[in-house]
Amino acid sequence: MPRIIVLGSGTSTGVPEVGCHCAVCSSTDPADKRLRTSVLYITDSGKRILIDCSPDFRQQALRVGLDRLDAIVLTHEHYDHIGGLDDLRTISWDKPLPIYAEERVLAAIRHRLHYYFRKNPYPGSPQLDLYPIHPGIPFEAADMEILPIRVMHAGLPILAYRLGDFAFVTDLKTISPVSLKSLQGLSLLLLNGLRHKPHLSHQTIDEAIDLIARVGHPKAYITHLSHHAPLMVEMSHFLPEGVVASYDGLEESLPKSPYRYADCGEMPYDEALDVQRSLFDALLKAKAMNRPTHSVLMFCEHEPVLTIGRHGDKANLLADSLQLSNRHIRVHTVDRGGDITYHGPGQITGYPVFDLEMFGLGIKRYISLLESCIIELLQGYGIEAAPVPGATGVWIDVAEPSKMRKICAIGVRSSRYVVMHGFALNVNTDLSYFSLINPCGFTDKGVTSMARELGYSPDIEEVKRRLQQIFHCRFSALMQAVTPPMI
Repeated sequence: MPRIIVLGSGTSTGVPEVGCHCAVCSSTDPADKRLRTSVLYITDSGKRILIDCSPDFRQQALRVGLDRLDAIVLTHEHYDHIGGLDDLRTISWDKPLPIYAEERVLAAIRHRLHYYFRKNPYPGSPQLDLYPIHPGIPFEAADMEILPIRVMHAGLPILAYRLGDFAFVTDLKTISPVSLKSLQGLSLLLLNGLRHKPHLSHQTIDEAIDLIARVGHPKAYITHLSHHAPLMVEMSHFLPEGVVASYDGLEESLPKSPYRYADCGEMPYDEALDVQRSLFDALLKAKAMNRPTHSVLMFCEHEPVLTIGRHGDKANLLADSLQLSNRHIRVHTVDRGGDITYHGPGQITGYPVFDLEMFGLGIKRYISLLESCIIELLQGYGIEAAPVPGATGVWIDVAEPSKMRKICAIGVRSSRYVVMHGFALNVNTDLSYFSLINPCGFTDKGVTSMARELGYSPDIEEVKRRLQQIFHCRFSALMQAVTPPMI
């Protein structure tokens, strides 16, 4: 089981500050003594990834008995985040240690530690291999996929990092909606909150609490705290449930994530299909090589498009080419089960690209589980829905066949227990597009949406958040039941 160790939880000056005699700096509580911010991530296989290397690295490493590292990732070039790199010489003199950061940060390291990187390095220099990375583009380090996320430190663009269901965000002042989506579906978040009083380049504790709510209320620890923050014993009086002030030496185990979640927002259908196929092929290749597999859940909204399954009947496409052209609708024949369906704005199209063996599932149970996840979501909105034998998907008013209407279509492709494609849930969908087809091949069944059933348009972002939580809960439980406990 992965785990983290908070090596330092303090701001750039640490706590206590030199020359200060305030209540926090004078506290005798060890939890109020904060070294500069850094965290150690330990993978399932025991690989060690250091996130930021503070000037206190030597002291931090001695405290936890850290005698090796497999990778370092850096958020930015400020001294309190790279000042300990010189102390790596004792643990990386005999083999290269990879360091990942933006090129601007790597250039700062080459300048600061010029005696390591010149033509004839200083004797005893560590072997540091520098690798440039880019925000939004995942990379692999120490057998772990890591997603760099762009955040802003006042006017300086820096990186946060997501490793599975854990994310580390420090020195954040502002974050874009796109980056915010990358923090959805976490089980643990380590996030900066300097103090209560506003600051030019750091968010406050209250702003951190607000951001935690905006990404779905994961368990969260606040870090990068200054001596202007309250005493540790006072923190619990105002922090909400599930939010705790971090402290040096804090350890937290992370349950293995069932999948990586990606809220892709508005994404062209062709692009989403290419991404799915790439992920699908990667899973099959990993299984063939007996390597660990990494499932992915994608949520998308597409432009208006019609898709027909590999065994679909093209006679169920009722519109001619002129009608389709006038409405700017393309038709795709794809490698999934099921007949013809519509995708478009206001619809959550979910693509679980999963290794079903990780969850102990066969294809029939998997499809049934997809249906039950959607049904649970709808129940939370007061919409009663159910599956129908022989008619895959989720339906309303199943007791009255003349009134039955589909709210969610399901169609998948599978090979060696790896699946792609998935479901299309009508949230605020323009249902007029369904008049162009016999939806899913049915000529006597209607379609509906959450908006039509509720009488108002629900917030699609909130619907996605709730649905992802249901998926995470269901698939986590299945994975834990399949995975033997570690002894």
